[in-house]
Amino acid sequence: MQNIKANGKIAVSICDDKTLEGYQIKGTAVHLTEGPVVDMFKKIVSDTFKGAVTAKGALEITPDTIIVTTPGPDNKKTL
Repeated sequence: MQNIKANGKIAVSICDDKTLEGYQIKGTAVHLTEGPVVDMFKKIVSDTFKGAVTAKGALEITPDTIIVTTPGPDNKKTL
């Protein structure tokens, strides 16, 4: 969270553990602590974890670059 507050930069990697299809998303992010998006996210987290976990906010991410991390010929390809 310190990095986002300092310069807004973020990198997030996601991968399907069965197919190994994956992507890295690089961009900028803003930490939201109030508003309709945060209210919706807090409800989703509360409902999903039956109140055992709470959310403090939400990240609004604006992608700049998407990189394929799936093994194979497209690995490291930029979308």
